[in-house]
Amino acid sequence: FVVTDGSANLHFWNKDTLAEKRKVPVKRMDGRDAKNLNEIEWYRGKILANVWYEDVLLVIDPVTGTVDKEYDFSTIFPR
Repeated sequence: FVVTDGSANLHFWNKDTLAEKRKVPVKRMDGRDAKNLNEIEWYRGKILANVWYEDVLLVIDPVTGTVDKEYDFSTIFPR
């Protein structure tokens, strides 16, 4: 299964042993590291992740770590 530690990496673990099988660095669409990944979900072959302290949802390719889409929800909630 897939976990995050709040960094810019996705960690793929063996579901039985919890041993890390691989680690994938995630890059945002502008090339920056996708730091503070939080609350991830697997959806239709992609990983959805919010970014801690940002109103952003990232759609991540689990093989390459490339962010395919960034949804900005900052205008939905008043400040």
